[in-house]
Amino acid sequence: MRELLLVLQFKLTSFLKGIARPSWQAQLKNLSSLIVFGGFALGTFLVTKGVTGYLLETANIGLFLYHRFLSMVLYVFFITVNIGNVIVCYATLYRSEEVSFMMSLPISHAKIFLVRFVDNFFYSSSTLALIGIAAVLGYSAHFDLPWYVSFFSIVAVFLPYMLIAGIIAVITLMGLIRAAGLIGFRWLLTGVAGVYLGAVYFYFKTTNPVALVNAVMEHYPDVNAYFGYLDPPLVRYLPNHWVSEFLYWSVAGTPDRAIPFFMFLFFTMIGLITVAGLLARKLYYKTWLTVSDASALRGTRSGRHTGPGFLRFDRYPWFERVLLGNNMQTTSLFKRDFWMFFRDPGQWLHFLLMVLLLMIFMISVRSLELPATLPLMRAVSYLVVFMFIGFLIASIALRFVFPALSLEGRCFWAVRTSPMSLTRLYFHKLGFALLLIALLAEVLAFGSLPIFSPDPFLTGIGALCAFFAAVALTTLHLGTGALFALFREKNPIRVASSHGASLAFLGSMLYLTVLVLLLVVPLNNYFQAQVLPGRSPESQFLVPVGIIALISIVIAFFSTRAGLSSIRKDY
Repeated sequence: MRELLLVLQFKLTSFLKGIARPSWQAQLKNLSSLIVFGGFALGTFLVTKGVTGYLLETANIGLFLYHRFLSMVLYVFFITVNIGNVIVCYATLYRSEEVSFMMSLPISHAKIFLVRFVDNFFYSSSTLALIGIAAVLGYSAHFDLPWYVSFFSIVAVFLPYMLIAGIIAVITLMGLIRAAGLIGFRWLLTGVAGVYLGAVYFYFKTTNPVALVNAVMEHYPDVNAYFGYLDPPLVRYLPNHWVSEFLYWSVAGTPDRAIPFFMFLFFTMIGLITVAGLLARKLYYKTWLTVSDASALRGTRSGRHTGPGFLRFDRYPWFERVLLGNNMQTTSLFKRDFWMFFRDPGQWLHFLLMVLLLMIFMISVRSLELPATLPLMRAVSYLVVFMFIGFLIASIALRFVFPALSLEGRCFWAVRTSPMSLTRLYFHKLGFALLLIALLAEVLAFGSLPIFSPDPFLTGIGALCAFFAAVALTTLHLGTGALFALFREKNPIRVASSHGASLAFLGSMLYLTVLVLLLVVPLNNYFQAQVLPGRSPESQFLVPVGIIALISIVIAFFSTRAGLSSIRKDY
């Protein structure tokens, strides 16, 4: 225990010294971080409070239905925390140079595992924890809960809920690596991604929110009654259900019925911590050796040719000259970035996972049939899909565009001393990233938005706004990635989970929120015109779309300017 406390003290001291650096640039960054994080937390608080008030007081859906919707949101939150910890755990627990150093110290492997897991959990889940805590406070403010109930809900319910997701992630990862030598690491992760996607699809297929709403509304106006018999049996064993039930009985005036669900969460957390500790003693060092052994990671491919094949550096075929031009610098940079991406399983598997999640989302929303007499509901549904598209674009930009300059690594001095212009390097990365993300944004817009409105005009508006979003989010993440570059960090996943990445992601969420607020009124008027013929609301989109274009151009200009200025400085 002494060694464990010593390591944790060192980590805490390093963190405090990092935020208390005397330079004015560091203090300015800390102040800007505080403003951005504080503003985003305040926005989450106000949105949660406002949405809760609207659903319960204006829409009058009742406590039961509201908490079932809350349970669905918590399920998605749980999967997000879990997947994020699986991805970042691989870098933190197995690929970090710090782990290699700690393995040479007289510290037990289980203690190293515990220290790295705590580091990983706060590293990968701090932003989500901030969002969740602000949401709990907004929920508590609406119901006017006492401060001690809010504190208990955060410390004893919400944080253990997140910890359960993180512990399951690290247990899953150890099991995966242990089995990696048998079937290959990439194939194994692909299968696990399929399991996650199946879990999300099966959950929403089982809960069926549309059928649940219809079943509860049959008892209108007695919607505040408890309809627990409508819950599928398997859902009752999930942590998100326990959290929603705890909150339901807390605000329903019967806190004694909420205590059992707190006990479920607490003992599940204790049990998983015990299991993770026992597995760490037996498996952590073995799995760390497995990851360190390159032949084990290659599996059955160890005897094959490992050359690049397609897009080889020693070849320059005609299609490369057509696509990339005759400039050898551009061609070499493209090939290098291409292979750096596809040789990292964490990169392309995470990209594939997000794309498949969107496909499942699109398949699920096709089952919704919203009546044409509810224009506001159609507008909100359209904007939810648009917001999800924007969230996916922001997530891809965070994971793959933000670390782009940091991946130059400690050898960035070689690029700076070469004949290549740093401006050209920056725009090379920006050009290819923008091309791919804009293409993805248009595919998503044309593939999902017509589900809620087959009108070509609305599809075109959504595609245009998606393009502006792609421009703004790509330039924002590349610019902040240059401003907060971590040249000493080799793993792009760790870079994408850093403090600067959190700021970029929060900024992108603020940008998407502004986009949605600008579109909600003209969309509502447009759908109302379908119910009340004779109106022509197309012209109402001119000003909002123009403002969106202006905001996107301003973000792109200042982000690019800041990024270019940053890479020209000493690193």
